[in-house]
Amino acid sequence: MSELEETDGGRSESGGDGDEAAVVEVPAVEGDPRTHPSLVGAGAHDVGKALEEGTVVALPAVGGYCLAVHIGAPGAEARLETLAADPDGPHYAVGHRDDVRALTSGWSDEVERLLERCWPGPVDVFLPRAAAGANGDDEVADTAEGEAARGGWAVTVGMPDGRALRRLCKEHGPWRTIPLNFNEAVEVARQFDVHDVALVVDGGRREGEPPTLVDATVSPVRVLREGALPANFIDATMAMGARKRWFGRGRREVG
Repeated sequence: MSELEETDGGRSESGGDGDEAAVVEVPAVEGDPRTHPSLVGAGAHDVGKALEEGTVVALPAVGGYCLAVHIGAPGAEARLETLAADPDGPHYAVGHRDDVRALTSGWSDEVERLLERCWPGPVDVFLPRAAAGANGDDEVADTAEGEAARGGWAVTVGMPDGRALRRLCKEHGPWRTIPLNFNEAVEVARQFDVHDVALVVDGGRREGEPPTLVDATVSPVRVLREGALPANFIDATMAMGARKRWFGRGRREVG
């Protein structure tokens, strides 16, 4: 159990984090010939189906919205990268902390302790990338190899905001994600054609700080960017673990 109480990610009270919601068609804007993706709830069957088919969907996140694809779908990440830039990425989202192991070569007891205490919660973790071909996942391997050729050596990994989205990610993930600069689902929908983004999960208005970013490429871990979770929470919870290990070792030596 995480030490961190789950936050609401800055969503409004009317946010669509429930399992079911009516499909809402987004009307066309005069002069815009595109057909825009519909708005749906996080538990709608069409969301999981779209992810499994490798299409891009838009999802609510901490402080805004993001685009997402299932990393196991052939060519999905390449399609995602044609729609939006990810200068601080690549970003990934997992439904369970053990899924992080497949994305990094830097898994350690310290990383595990960080995730146990801060997830689920508004924390992204900066980690060394998994070696190409690791864990037998061809899509991840291909992506890692391509990123390495462009000089990428690390990934940023987070957890979806809200139980419905985390359940969706467990069943149809992990995801490659790209953050967007929009706070409303309808704003996101009007930026894309339905052929590029299959649907938008309506999570209400999302505003506020982005996730706090923690650098786990070094030990001890350090906060790179303070966001929705105060840096002193992370510093305190990790220091507590260090003290417990030190005193435990001292008692064993005395005994």
